Amino acid sequence: MKPEPKRTSAQIAKSILKSAMRPMPVGHWKSNAIGVTAYVFEESESVIRQSGWVPEWVGYPDETPGSGIAVPAHHLYPSYLKLLRLKSGRLRLVIDARAILSGDTPFQHFLCNLQADTQLSLVKGEPV
Repeated sequence: MKPEPKRTSAQIAKSILKSAMRPMPVGHWKSNAIGVTAYVFEESESVIRQSGWVPEWVGYPDETPGSGIAVPAHHLYPSYLKLLRLKSGRLRLVIDARAILSGDTPFQHFLCNLQADTQLSLVKGEPV
C-alpha cells in the first residue's frame, strides 16, 4: 500500500486563504412565524457573487440604495434569501442558515469529527 501523499505548504496555504476569504456574518435573524434562522452578511457584490450562496437565476438589486430582491423558500429552492442594496453600495444578504451550513464543507467535516469523538461527554451520554 502506498501512503497518502503529504499536503504541500502551497496546498495548505490555498485552503487557509480560501477559508479566510469566506464572508463572515454581521448578525443573525430568526422568525418563529416561518421557522427560519438566517445569517446576515454585508459585503461587496463581488464577494457575495463569489460566495456561491446566491443561485444564478436570482437577480441582483440595481444600484439604487434601498432596492432589493427577496426569494421566499419553495420546493425548487428551499432556502429563504433576501438581497438589499445599502447606501454604501454594498449588499446586505439575509440567507437561511441551512443554505450556508450545507455548503460549508470544512464545517461539516469538523462537525462529523466532533460527533465521532467518543471521548466527549455529550457523545458518550454522560450527564452534563
